Amino acid sequence: MEQISKHVTADQTQNVLDLAVGTGESLIAIEKNYPNAALHGIDLSGEMLRIAKAKLGFHAVHDDVANTLQHFSLESMNLILMHFLTTFIDGEDIVARTAKLLQAKGYYSIVSSTFQAFPRVYSLARTVLPDQFIRDKNRAPEDADTIVSFCAKAGLDVVAVEHFTKEVRFANFDDFYSFGLNSGFFAHVLCHLDVSQLATFSRMEGVFPLTDHYRACAVLARLPE
Repeated sequence: MEQISKHVTADQTQNVLDLAVGTGESLIAIEKNYPNAALHGIDLSGEMLRIAKAKLGFHAVHDDVANTLQHFSLESMNLILMHFLTTFIDGEDIVARTAKLLQAKGYYSIVSSTFQAFPRVYSLARTVLPDQFIRDKNRAPEDADTIVSFCAKAGLDVVAVEHFTKEVRFANFDDFYSFGLNSGFFAHVLCHLDVSQLATFSRMEGVFPLTDHYRACAVLARLPE
């Protein structure tokens, strides 16, 4: 949110759209910094929307983000958020389509993990699973340059790029599995594994405790006049 606070002024921010509302944390931060902005959000999960709506008031749409343009007018938004969504969608396609909702000088904020996150975990996963399987299930952008290319192809000018790295540690397989599902970082891969594949991974010797690194980036772009 620091990028947004630094570059996006309150007087120019009347409408904000969150493309992955989740439990509403991003919109809560926006409401705090832009109290006069009308808040909008779309999410495929009705349960997530219910949780978010219990925390704050906003125009909620229960639908797939791919259908966003069916619910909002072109050139109606001053700020669009795509935070931790790119792992589950075709980022280039969705950015290109939803950028049409921005007014001139409007901003598009993307926060995403990249395929460079958790290198140790994915190295181990490749001993059990084909690389193509992992890439098919994990649609995260390769790196920050990939996200920048999404913006450029959508006609947006990149304003700022930031990188984040955080060390993570898993004491044992159960710790890793619980984190992977609850955080969502590995859910898209774990949910496709059968019992025997999970058992193979859990029995690997000398793996745990496992230390790895989470990597993400934040890109803020702007639609020129």
